[in-house]
Amino acid sequence: MKKTIVLLLSVAFMMLSSVSVNAQIDLNKLGKKAKEKVENKKEQGKIEKEEVESENVQGKIEKEEEIVAKPDIAEQDNKGVEYKKENKPSAEALAADPKASDKTVESGYTKSISEIHAAYEQLDPELFPYQPYYKYKEFYYLHDEEAEKVHTGQYAEILMGIAKLPAGAFYYMPYTAIKTPSGDEVLVTYDEFFRNAWTALFIADPQSSWAFHKYVGVLMFENRSFEIKYTYKMSDAQKGIVNAETGALLFAPSEAAYTDVQDSRKQLALSLARTVVTMDYLRYYLNGQFEQYKSETNPLLKYILYYKIDAIMGNVFTKHKDYNSSDVANRKIEASYSAIEDQRFDIDENARAHSAPTVEMPKGVQIDGATSQKVNSLAKERLGDEYVKTIFLDNKWSEFQENEYPYRVMHLGLPVAIVVKRNNKYLINYYDITKSPNGGNWNMMVKMGSGFQPVNYK
Repeated sequence: MKKTIVLLLSVAFMMLSSVSVNAQIDLNKLGKKAKEKVENKKEQGKIEKEEVESENVQGKIEKEEEIVAKPDIAEQDNKGVEYKKENKPSAEALAADPKASDKTVESGYTKSISEIHAAYEQLDPELFPYQPYYKYKEFYYLHDEEAEKVHTGQYAEILMGIAKLPAGAFYYMPYTAIKTPSGDEVLVTYDEFFRNAWTALFIADPQSSWAFHKYVGVLMFENRSFEIKYTYKMSDAQKGIVNAETGALLFAPSEAAYTDVQDSRKQLALSLARTVVTMDYLRYYLNGQFEQYKSETNPLLKYILYYKIDAIMGNVFTKHKDYNSSDVANRKIEASYSAIEDQRFDIDENARAHSAPTVEMPKGVQIDGATSQKVNSLAKERLGDEYVKTIFLDNKWSEFQENEYPYRVMHLGLPVAIVVKRNNKYLINYYDITKSPNGGNWNMMVKMGSGFQPVNYK
């Protein structure tokens, strides 16, 4: 069987494309508005640093990205999923979707455009409630390059927002207004567009290398280690009320119903990934990701690669029907994964430092020489050669007492900021210096909710 894979440079395009949140559901309008927004920023000279980086990288990616051949990544049918059934478009779809009759089998696929679009019509509405697909086009992959840039922009915007957060902080998923075919206006979370689109594409053609590659982006959001980084904020989750003041309603009658649909889609797609996609292909795909991870220097792209690998390993690879822990080829994959697994903290920190906005240096105060020397020593010991400077934010120690009588002082605390130089970039983080009441047992702890971010160091 000839092995093929989508060149993983497309990951970079997905990460660094930038499309702003927009309440319109028409894809052309979405794309046009996003483009106009960037152009206006350019004219005003206010375009952000990450947008400049995005444009530079995107040009390189679009030039080099390619799919080398049609794949054949399946061995047998997945019981209960008729992915090999030849579906035909309905008359309504043919009238509403210009590509519903397109018989082209594009590189990277095993089914024609027409067959894939026709498969969308057969999806279970309990799992894919945006039906019929041609009335909810923004929720599907329709082999339209401009429309798909909206999905990748949504994906990139969310990832960049999450990557900026310090450990323990939550990203509140934005909402977007849509209109149902009956004319009602409701809200969906911003991630729902690409999650529905790329899952539906994979289910429609699970033997496609391109469809699998797109689905991995969704799988990352459904993996526990990444899923805990974001949440949906609602006024009344049980009644599906997003904003009680404005009366804005969720697409589903409750948050539970909304996430249950996402979970059900996940299970269907996973059943295909674990049975239709072969172990041979999974190893091939993962080895490609490992190689790119090793050579990648952009912290944001390394971040996405790590969490994609983590999602595949935990959800598909070790749970595949043909997985054998004794197989030498599988053990090699697991060895490669183990080599990067312990790097998660550094990956998160580096992505945050790369993505977070630059802040101004905080104003420091004078401190006595003995305290300065002790704290500087602690910082140098912890941060090594990266250490640059300590900024004391207060010169008086705070007392932290027990909650109950006799309210003894447990320790004394002093807030500081530490500047480091990492990868030719100045970063700052906030710490609490503590010592026991008698002046011994000094410690340095990261302030709750804080993380390194770029600083305007002079």
